[in-house]
Order: sequence, then structure tokens, then C-alpha cells
Amino acid sequence: MTELASRDYERILDLAVAVMDSRNVDRTWSLVADELIRSLHGTTCVLSRSHRFVERVIVLDEVEVWTPWYRGVLPAGAEEQARMPLHPLVRHYAETGDNEPRTVSDLLDDRTWRSTETFGALRETSGATRHIALPLHDMSGHNRGFVLGRAGMDFTDRERAFVRRLQPLLRRVDGHVRQLKRWQDKAIDGFDRAAELKLTNREITVLSLLAAGLTAGGIANRLGASPRTVHKHLENIYRKLGTSDRLTTVLRAQRFGLLPKS
Repeated sequence: MTELASRDYERILDLAVAVMDSRNVDRTWSLVADELIRSLHGTTCVLSRSHRFVERVIVLDEVEVWTPWYRGVLPAGAEEQARMPLHPLVRHYAETGDNEPRTVSDLLDDRTWRSTETFGALRETSGATRHIALPLHDMSGHNRGFVLGRAGMDFTDRERAFVRRLQPLLRRVDGHVRQLKRWQDKAIDGFDRAAELKLTNREITVLSLLAAGLTAGGIANRLGASPRTVHKHLENIYRKLGTSDRLTTVLRAQRFGLLPKS
């Protein structure tokens, strides 16, 4: 197995800290995209926030794009939807259910790839001729994932190892962000009240799942954490709220405006 450099591990750790500390949920994936572009020398990074594979056609619900000249949500028009099934990475994931990071060169030889309509279209629009995909979940259903593109040399073994090592973190980030967003949409006082009580973002997500009736094991599964880690978060939550059990904690959190009253 290819060994990563110490700087690679530092990048992963720095990204994890930045994501977990950020109070701006909507900026999370921009932080990730910026790191992918920087670490892999990318020219474009695309996040499919949700897509479906229906009768051999990719239905894009929302696509976010980062390039040197454009950053933002790209509406998926008919032309883009017609082109997506032609991309070998998209078709591979949709048809196989594979969830490992792959490059185009894993699937096609260079001559075949360069002869495709997709290669010419993407080279013209973004300048990218090499692509690597980082799925966050099984890409055969409603899901999300990154595709990073660049020009020049194909991705090295070290860069592929970096993406493989990053993937489990981003899956945990995905669960964390989804739950934090749900909480943010329902909380009365939101982040300001949580900050007063010195609750971290991770503790907020654990608290919201606790209120939903999940056990420590269920919370661990939802967030991609270990039960031991969840128990540690629960200990911190109880201490900060001055409680010692689930019911009292949820009721006090509701009184403080951290959770909606049922």
C-alpha cells in the first residue's frame, strides 16, 4: 500500500478540524472542495449533492461547481443531463454500485477515453482531461459524491491513496452536516445559544439525535462514529447542561431553545 507523506495527514486533520468547527453549515463543502483542488492540483471540482439513476439516465437534482472562474450551484439543464450518462465514471458507479474512489484510467485506456464525446466536451468547458471520483455513498441511488478534474498527468499512486484515506472522513462529514442542517432548521436560538453553553457542533448533532430517540449505538451508526466516542460526547453534553440522563437533558435543551418543544 502506498504510504502518505506527513503533510498529507496534516491536510486531512486540518480539514476535519475546519469542518467540525465551522458554524456555517452551507460552507462545509466549499472547504472540502478547496482542499481537494489544492491537494490534487485540480482545475475543477464538482459535487453532485443528489442524483438518481433512472432507466440509464442520470437525473441531477443539484450540482455545485468550483473552478477558478466559477463557484456556485449549477442548474442541471437538459444538455447536462443528457451528457452525464456518457461520463465513464458516472456510468460505472450507476451500473455497478461500486463505492470506491476511481479514476477514468481505471476504466478506460487513454486512447478510448480521448475519443469519447465527453472527453472533448469537458476539456473544452473546464480544461480537465483527468478525472477522479470520490463517492460519499453508494452512487446507485439518491446520494452525493465529488468528481475532481485537472489537466496534465494522471493521478499518482500517492494521490489515489490520499483520496482513499480522505473518503471515510468525508462520509462522516456528510452525516454530520446533514444532521446539523436539520437541527439548524428547527432550533429556536440556534448556534448563538449553543455557543453560550459551549456546545460544539458535534455535540449539537449528538444532542439532536438523542432527542430523536436514538441510542448511543444508533447515533454512532448515523454519524459514522464509534459508540465510545458518542458516549464521550454525551458525557460532555450532560456536564454542560447540568444533567445526568436522556429525558432531563432533552427537556432542558428544549427549555434553553436548543431543541424544538414537542
